[in-house]
Amino acid sequence: MLVPAAPADSCWASAIVTTLDRAPLLAAPRLARLVCAALDGCAPGAPGRLWGYVVLPDAVRLVVGPAEGDALSAFVERVKVRTAGDLLTAIRQGEDVDALDAVLRFNPAWGGAIYRVWAAGFHCAPLWTEYKLSGALYALRQTPLRAGLVARAADWPYQSHPTPLPGQQ
Repeated sequence: MLVPAAPADSCWASAIVTTLDRAPLLAAPRLARLVCAALDGCAPGAPGRLWGYVVLPDAVRLVVGPAEGDALSAFVERVKVRTAGDLLTAIRQGEDVDALDAVLRFNPAWGGAIYRVWAAGFHCAPLWTEYKLSGALYALRQTPLRAGLVARAADWPYQSHPTPLPGQQ
């Protein structure tokens, strides 16, 4: 059984959202778990389907789709807003001064302190075929291993459960 084909003007996508200045903000387990919970909560609103995600110390990688038009951008912005609020609340309540320093920006012209978690925008690669989708899902699972964070890719706790393609169950 094949994955349903995307309409001609849409495709699946691999997206990367980075923390501001690539700060390893999500290296703290409690913060990484917050992002995982927020992603799981946002999954029903994903354009098409949230095929998988992995939370790294300085970024979140997603595979979503098929997405048409600005649906992917709107979804990523919703995820960023939701996770930023949860992360800032947790950082302010915790004792992690380094994490607070990573998100704090001060400029008198802005009217004082501003807290920012995510870098502006996101990186996106279109996945036009099922072959590319399958490869992106495999690469997503291997990212913690390639980054040297774990000895086996399955050992990384901050990722979605494997989503098999239809026909691969």
